[in-house]
Amino acid sequence: MTFPQHAVQVLLIAIFTVSASGKARDMGSFARSLEPLRVVPRAAVLPVAWAVVLAEGVTAVLLAASLARAWLAPYGLVLAAALLAVLTAGLVVALRSGRRARCHCFGRSGAVVGRRHVVRNLLLAAAALAVAPGEPAGFAPTGWFALAVLTGLAAAVLVIAMDDIVSLVTPVTDAGR
Repeated sequence: MTFPQHAVQVLLIAIFTVSASGKARDMGSFARSLEPLRVVPRAAVLPVAWAVVLAEGVTAVLLAASLARAWLAPYGLVLAAALLAVLTAGLVVALRSGRRARCHCFGRSGAVVGRRHVVRNLLLAAAALAVAPGEPAGFAPTGWFALAVLTGLAAAVLVIAMDDIVSLVTPVTDAGR
C-alpha cells in the first residue's frame, strides 16, 4: 500500500498546509466567515478559528513527519480524518439550518459553502481512513515515491481549486451577474 498511502499523505499535507496558511494570513476574515454559520457562540468564534488553523497545521506537520517516520502515518491519517469529520459536521449543521456563508476553506473565496464542500471533506476523510490501517507504508522505491508525490500534489491542486473549477462550468444567470 506504499503508493496510495504516500499519495494520500501528500494530498492531505498540501491541503492542510494551504488551508491553515490561507486562514492564518487573514484570520479576521476567516473568523468573520464563521459567524453567519452560527455553529459556535459569537464569543468563541475567534478562539475556534485559531483552533482550526492550529489543528490543520499540526495535522500537516504530523503527516509530513510520517513520510520520514512511517510508524506515524496511521496517526496522521486518522487525525486528518477526525479533523475533516469535525469540520464537516459544522458545515452540515449550518446547511441544515439554512445558514450560508462564503467559503474560507483555503483563505478567501467567493463561493458560498454548500453540499459540494461536505462531499469533498467526506471523500478526503474516506481516503485518509482507507490508507490508514495496516502496516505503515515504509519507504517506496524513489520512482514510485516521486510518482506518489506528483499524484498527491495534482489531486491537491484540483481539490483546492474546486470552487474556481465549479464557477467555470456553472452557467451565469441574470441574478448571478
